[in-house]
Amino acid sequence: MRTPSLSSFCFCPVFVSKLKKPSKGKAKSSLPQHLYRRFSLHEIRVATKNFDSHLVLGKGSSAVVYKGFFDDGASVFAVKYLQHGSSRQTMLEDFLNEAQLLCQLRHQHIVSLIGFCDEGDKIIIVYNYMSQGTLFDHLHGTGHHDPLPWKQRLEICIGVACGLHYLHTGAKRAVIHRDIKTKNILLDDQMVSKIADFAWSKIGPFSLSNAPIRIELPPLDEIDLETGQLGLLGTLGYMAPELFKDTTLVTEKSDVYSFGVVLLEVLCGRKVLKFDAGDHNHRHIISWVNEHLKNGRIYQMTGPYLEGKIAPSCLQKFLDIALSCVHVEEHKRPALGEVEVTLELALELQNKADFEVKRLNPHGEVMYEEEAFSASAFSFPDYQTDVLWPHGSSRVEDTFSWKSEDMLSDIEELCR
Repeated sequence: MRTPSLSSFCFCPVFVSKLKKPSKGKAKSSLPQHLYRRFSLHEIRVATKNFDSHLVLGKGSSAVVYKGFFDDGASVFAVKYLQHGSSRQTMLEDFLNEAQLLCQLRHQHIVSLIGFCDEGDKIIIVYNYMSQGTLFDHLHGTGHHDPLPWKQRLEICIGVACGLHYLHTGAKRAVIHRDIKTKNILLDDQMVSKIADFAWSKIGPFSLSNAPIRIELPPLDEIDLETGQLGLLGTLGYMAPELFKDTTLVTEKSDVYSFGVVLLEVLCGRKVLKFDAGDHNHRHIISWVNEHLKNGRIYQMTGPYLEGKIAPSCLQKFLDIALSCVHVEEHKRPALGEVEVTLELALELQNKADFEVKRLNPHGEVMYEEEAFSASAFSFPDYQTDVLWPHGSSRVEDTFSWKSEDMLSDIEELCR
């Protein structure tokens, strides 16, 4: 595969040489140095205390992210160190892909590129540090975070929708993220959400065009046990069902589907995959949500922390848009602009309902009685239920051609 050149994507006219394995001595950069900071490997080592494991912020399929203290501690950045598990060519492609995209993207809900280091055989990207970690951490109790209030969850989702809308239509050329999940949604010190990790993202047509992006993808059985990632398809549980059927086509509606899964995860506080759920049909969050909706147990989905905190009108609007995002037919999923507007409306409905409750009972806690939703409020047949194994297989091993029971056990342990 040809290593892409950055000069095609950065807005500034700058001479860019192809990134090659540097010879001994000073490495040549392939990024516009007058736009971004060039870090020496010595600076990176000092900032991360020689890649101290105690400074690890997170791990991915091909990289480790460290907290780095630069400029004598005056600046704190996140340092993404690409690992040698992959071939150097793959590492270079991931590095250039992410750098070239962040080089042209400027948005309050997208993580900012600070600089890079490609000295020796090291490939490192430096970003703004997000002090509040990932949305996944807050939803699932990792990192000793307090549970997020409902309205804060809504504001975070609106921010992500805004960032995705910008990627799809606001940049010069459309960008398909291809790995939207709660672990790739970072939160700053003001709890503002930022979309991160563009290693697998793809440049699409110009934003005014609706042409899809056709790409070649690896076999489905290439799975990373540590992250649940399937080759370059995405992350297990967040992947749109069409990706299982046509591995040569990806569109912005795949991002919409993944974000719909995120919305359900935010609402329910439940991990997307739970292999200890008993019935295999309820291992995926969409199947689990559908079962609750069919039986009228809508408020039981939200868990004890949000019980009585969500206004019925807000919940109805939120579920409407979340379920439309995970529609099995991609052309029936909404555009991100519609998703963003609908989530803003849901927040407005919540604020209005809260105001009315406080007006009637100014000294009491804002609580809502459980409201019965009829099954007819949601069109269940329109939504994919066998999302984990869309080919109709009743066994996840059959779908992904896994032969080892130990491998399945490892994945089950990961998802608990």
